[in-house]
Amino acid sequence: MADEPDVPLTIALAEYEHLREASRAIHDQTTARFTFFLAVASASAAAAAGLLTAGGALPRLPLLGGLGGLVLLLGIAVFARQVQLNDRGRRYAVATTALRTYLARRAPDLAPYLLMPTLDDPGPFAPEPFRRHWFSDLVGQAGTVGLINSVLVAVGAGFAGAALVPPVAAVSGAVALFAASAAAHVSVVRRRVARSARHTGAVLGHRPELATRHAMVDPDLDVVDAGLSPARRP
Repeated sequence: MADEPDVPLTIALAEYEHLREASRAIHDQTTARFTFFLAVASASAAAAAGLLTAGGALPRLPLLGGLGGLVLLLGIAVFARQVQLNDRGRRYAVATTALRTYLARRAPDLAPYLLMPTLDDPGPFAPEPFRRHWFSDLVGQAGTVGLINSVLVAVGAGFAGAALVPPVAAVSGAVALFAASAAAHVSVVRRRVARSARHTGAVLGHRPELATRHAMVDPDLDVVDAGLSPARRP
């Protein structure tokens, strides 16, 4: 009968709305944590500058070390949480694309008017691929937190080394430690992205309805880059 409810469509729309709210919550959480950390780091930098320029017999090095250590601990916690939330957000994006594909296939006449990506058509807003250049991870929110953490590690090591070795050696060691720390942070981000890509690809690969048509498989990660055509791949 014409007035009977369309149960599959009702479920799909409810799931789509749930994913939309979940994605928004992820975005709000990551932005709030990132902003909070930047505010703490900026305030700590101002406090450190005040300690260095203040007169009197203040125990500057212990105070600076304690302040830097607290910011570094906060940075490590924020970095780990940002990586986790970004991973979850990517999975939500794939799930949303899959549901949008279902809705587009239900109404083929409407599909050309959908500009958001589906598994059959990436559209003008193709989702960011799992496999991307390392610089994109470096300048992301998690990567920026990692850079600040690396600066704190390098500065702390530089001050400690200056008391033991010549200044040139201390500076060289601090620069090398910064590069190693930044690379380690980016490596953590990229490993998490690769693991998420493999898991997502395995799930999509076991669902023939999603792994057909134009979904492209990434040979390096064994993942379906949902909605990416060969011309759009990095």
